[in-house]
Amino acid sequence: MLDDRPRLYLATSALALAAFTCYRKYRDKQSGPPLPPGPTPLPILGNILSLDVARPWLTFNAWRSTYGDIIYARLLNKPVVVINSEEVAKDLFEWRSTIYSDKPQSIVYEPFGSDFNIAFMPYGDRWRLHRRIYHQAFRQTEVHTYHAVQLCCAHKMLLRVLQDPSEYPRHFEMFNASVVLSILYDYDPKARDDPIIHIMETYADRVVANLTPGPTVILETFPFLLKLPKWFPGATFKRASLECLKAAHDVKEIPFQIVKERMSTGVTTPCFVADALNRMGRLDNAVITSAVKEAACIAFAASFETATSTLLVFILAMVLNPDVQAKAQAEIDGVVGKDRLPDFSDRPALPYIDAVLRETLRWHPVAPFGFPGATTTSDTYNGYFIPRACQGAITHDEKRYPSPDEFKPERFLHEDGSLTSDIMHLGFGFGRRMCVGRHVAEASLWIAMTSFLAMFSAHKALDEHGMDIPVIPKFSTGLIVFA
Repeated sequence: MLDDRPRLYLATSALALAAFTCYRKYRDKQSGPPLPPGPTPLPILGNILSLDVARPWLTFNAWRSTYGDIIYARLLNKPVVVINSEEVAKDLFEWRSTIYSDKPQSIVYEPFGSDFNIAFMPYGDRWRLHRRIYHQAFRQTEVHTYHAVQLCCAHKMLLRVLQDPSEYPRHFEMFNASVVLSILYDYDPKARDDPIIHIMETYADRVVANLTPGPTVILETFPFLLKLPKWFPGATFKRASLECLKAAHDVKEIPFQIVKERMSTGVTTPCFVADALNRMGRLDNAVITSAVKEAACIAFAASFETATSTLLVFILAMVLNPDVQAKAQAEIDGVVGKDRLPDFSDRPALPYIDAVLRETLRWHPVAPFGFPGATTTSDTYNGYFIPRACQGAITHDEKRYPSPDEFKPERFLHEDGSLTSDIMHLGFGFGRRMCVGRHVAEASLWIAMTSFLAMFSAHKALDEHGMDIPVIPKFSTGLIVFA
């Protein structure tokens, strides 16, 4: 006779979970302020079947038209509040920053080599130390110290594009890698296959591929999957975890040792790592040393992928909007002329180029899902109860950016051609969690875009008959999106 007890146990458990879910839904509606509006969750599963797990921002944008600027949903047992309005985001993340500066913690961060990433750290002493290290190097008053490196790397990029235009994505990658490695480690990569670039890229690729919402929710719901032996059939997550941990070790230690060896001989030039160690205690303080290692490699991981992706979106925008490209080039020609290349001293006289940069960040954000935030406690906003979770999807808010799918730099310009006060922080976050390196990142993007437009034009490829080949935009999925 077959033993039906296991099946009876499973059925009873499922029924109990369903009953608990219904009770919680009833309790949430009956006690205190209501939750924000949102799609009706299924028992146990919540709204996860309605979510495009590869591109969740598309689902959030679709929900906006039905539920408004602030939405409540549940992914399995995880409550999620989706913010679709910059006004709401500023109200919460800036004016209530003491509540909204935390980060939701996940069991996946440590096994995937990301627990030292400031974007995921809970609000506390460790986060403050990393933030201080970044702020000392990347605050706005320090941006000019990096201009020479950024300008030199931009000129090298132009030469590479001239020599091999078809490989422009790799040339953009090399530009960003050269800028960031020079700033962080005083390291000048000579070729695209440089070993340090390979180490950095490997880590970034592993993290971006594995820390997407879908796998994260699965692992948080079924954490035993990370305890399976790597040889076990189907232990995909475990094998990916081991690869991430190996990449995390290499990315922290190998470039750091290059600077450490130079410092030990007394032959070193200023860079992020050496300057931070000299300011904060050199190599005899294990906590400081570890924090500097972590901060440096995360600065590369955060900037390399996002900056390269943004430049690729810029090229796509220029191909699809030749009138915008022509207007930008006319502005450069009128200010800079054709006898030299632009430099940072030209920036105040080139407002349209800044508008193109802002519109590139808005049009197709390369981190559309953002990095989830969390509250330190529950809150009430506009009559709604906000549980301890918060996420956002804002850049296509039709109220603030009419016709959001169109590329219109003019939305950031006054009628007289001057820039508006909308400094486009959407690409860099809000409040205390705003990206510390945003000023340096913007400067790199600006000089790369301006230099490219001063020398080249981006057009559709031609077929064998000399006709334009239609361009159908396609974007990757994951934390960072590529065109």
